[in-house]
Amino acid sequence: MAVLAGELGTGLLVVASVALVAESGLLIGVVLPGISVTVGLGVLAGSGTVPGVAAGLTAAVAGAAGPSLGYWRGRRGGPAALHSRRGLPAAAARVLQLAERRPVLAVALGQWFAVVRTLVPRVTSGVLPYHRFAAVSIPVASVWGLATFALGGLLTRGSATAARLVAAQQATAHLLLLALLLVVVGMLVRGLRRPYSPRPRTPAEAGRRRAGRASTSTGDRHA
Repeated sequence: MAVLAGELGTGLLVVASVALVAESGLLIGVVLPGISVTVGLGVLAGSGTVPGVAAGLTAAVAGAAGPSLGYWRGRRGGPAALHSRRGLPAAAARVLQLAERRPVLAVALGQWFAVVRTLVPRVTSGVLPYHRFAAVSIPVASVWGLATFALGGLLTRGSATAARLVAAQQATAHLLLLALLLVVVGMLVRGLRRPYSPRPRTPAEAGRRRAGRASTSTGDRHA
């Protein structure tokens, strides 16, 4: 890993930046290991493989840019796509409602948890103007990036506390991802089990159908 990082040089920081932005800025980010990237940067910086200042700035800036990308992508998706409760389990719907009722708190706390970090910017984009979102998200996400980067540096020094914190974060990420997968599977199962109901006709469509039936009946009588 260290040899590869040394060969890539600054290209490694570019790859790390893209991964961090995608983790909270794109929906695929729910399966991307954001904290592994920042902790990994800290490990590489602590071992002298990459420049410490540049790696720390990468963790802070890219970590803060991702949620803003997620916010604007949520805005483009529209309120109906973001806030529809149809098909959601009751527990998941309550979580979304809580994020909408306390959006500032959701942005501040959600940054510290994988999966949640990806979804909260989209949920809160419908209820928070960007200047309020950014006022909370940018500083909190920057601190998250630097804090997890520092954990990586502590790992290179053999810190048992840092190792436990990283392990706890990873275990939490796995549990949240599993919960999200269960929600998605539950929605798919409900959709497959729901009986088919034809689309209701508009008055114009109903009139044309009645006219077609009348003409068919008249033709049968003449025959």
